[in-house]
Amino acid sequence: MVRDTEEKSRTKVKHEVEALQRLGERLIELSEEQIKSMAIPDDLKREVLFAKTITRHGARRRQLQYIGSIMRNIDPESVVKAIDRLSMARAVADAKFKKMEQLRDELIQGDQAAIDRFVNDHPQADRRWLRQLARNAKNEIAAKKPPKSSRAIFKYIREIIEAQDD
Repeated sequence: MVRDTEEKSRTKVKHEVEALQRLGERLIELSEEQIKSMAIPDDLKREVLFAKTITRHGARRRQLQYIGSIMRNIDPESVVKAIDRLSMARAVADAKFKKMEQLRDELIQGDQAAIDRFVNDHPQADRRWLRQLARNAKNEIAAKKPPKSSRAIFKYIREIIEAQDD
């Protein structure tokens, strides 16, 4: 008996099905807004959103199997690309957030060069307002008060950067 070269072994089929189920798990981990914004078939979206509501382990496992069976009829690569795009957008947003936090910390430490760089990069920024907020934040830290001015600096930095990005 000679096997057809295109025929897949049961083990290989099982591994492919399990990979699709793992991809379904990655979909379930996303937020509802992210799932709704993805370019995937509506029936898959509906079932993924339903799976997010299931709390029982056995029922969730069966729903994942069903999601895997739906994904057998579509190109899983498009789903992977959509998830990767969302992950990349999140990574960019996280990096931007960390950059703003670092800038805020530099401003609070009284780094005049940081204020100059920020104002040069963002001409619409108010140098005096930044200095005043930084001075107030430094005093709040010394007096062990709640970081009201520190939050105000971060909010101001974010507003300026987002206004420039638009």
